[in-house]
Amino acid sequence: MGLFFKGKEKYLNCVEWLSKNSIHLNEPTECTPQEFEFLHHIIKDKRIVWLGENGHNIREHNIMKSKIIEFLHKEMNFTVLAFESGLAECYSANDLKEEFTDEDFLKNAIYSLWATKENLSLFQLMKKSDLSLIGIDINPSSNPDLFVKFVQELSPVISEDVIEKIEYVEANVYKWYYQLGQYKARRKKVPAEMLHEFAEFKEKASAVIADLEAIHKGYILALEDHELVCKVKMIIRCLQNRLYFINHIHRNHRKYKKVREKRMKENLEWVCQELYPDEKIIIWAHNLHIFKQYKTFTGFEPLGAIISDEIKEQSYYLGLFMYEGEIHTDTGQPYKIEKPPKKSLEDYMHQLQSPALFTDFSQVEKNSSNKWIFTKTIFLESGTMPTLFVPRDQLDGAMFVESVSSPEYLKRSKNE
Repeated sequence: MGLFFKGKEKYLNCVEWLSKNSIHLNEPTECTPQEFEFLHHIIKDKRIVWLGENGHNIREHNIMKSKIIEFLHKEMNFTVLAFESGLAECYSANDLKEEFTDEDFLKNAIYSLWATKENLSLFQLMKKSDLSLIGIDINPSSNPDLFVKFVQELSPVISEDVIEKIEYVEANVYKWYYQLGQYKARRKKVPAEMLHEFAEFKEKASAVIADLEAIHKGYILALEDHELVCKVKMIIRCLQNRLYFINHIHRNHRKYKKVREKRMKENLEWVCQELYPDEKIIIWAHNLHIFKQYKTFTGFEPLGAIISDEIKEQSYYLGLFMYEGEIHTDTGQPYKIEKPPKKSLEDYMHQLQSPALFTDFSQVEKNSSNKWIFTKTIFLESGTMPTLFVPRDQLDGAMFVESVSSPEYLKRSKNE
């Protein structure tokens, strides 16, 4: 009996410590950007803020992240939002945003799983302010016409012949992304004749992209307009990403995850160090992309762990978590979040009975009441999969939302 009461006392001490060291927030729909004033002190002089999420289809996480971004932009001069979406698509959509409605700007830029009404206000903010959108991923995220349209805007600096070659690459990249993806999604073997046809395209595309890269590098030497130089450099980077993508898309899921993460890391470093070396940057991605010291038994290391030490030192890593509700898988299937186990991160935060919470780990000194932050603790990945991590090793802070739900997706037009 004594051991039982001693264990319960330790547990309650942990909850009490958490209560004293957490910031209580309103429900996501009621929360205002001004409630994040505490970030002035927490983030201080950090140049880069990573915003995670415990699943891609969570309405309340979308809402909270959009409001945090609005605060960081308006009050702390963050001017770039780097999304876990296609580099070419996000940059092109941002450059062409004045031609789009708010909805079309959103749908043309990022993966469709984030094309929700909850994220619309964020894209409205980017349309009317100097907050710029960029992507870091190699997977195409919207449609094959967008990057081509961006390139066409640079005519006559970019010749008609070059534009036609880029059209060829883009159309076929999307074609093979969907065709091979259908087999991979069903875990089916790709027919030999299809692989042969893809190999022929890959060989031709490699030669075309190499030629285009050489041509564009020649353009840069002749240009004096800084903005135009940046756009031509972006074209080169996007073409290099396309080549990387088609060289690796045929790999199995485990290998592709690793090469995708490696290229996202290289893209993000390029964004931070070359494209926007003097800007303050926000990164939107899944928690499992932003963990900063994570490595699985298969050797997988996420973007946040393999990024350069220089960028790590400039960064604040914030993960988002949840306790209960029903959300969607990435393929649109509804599912209910499982009850987190006792002494999990979600369980501790749930005990405070608050609609939303923020807890900073970065300035915490270890003691008997917060030991769980410094030792292996369970969290439920996507609300279902028990996963061990050391919170302080992987994140600088955690945001918790008690109840979550599925987002309201924007309707796709018939020709999308």
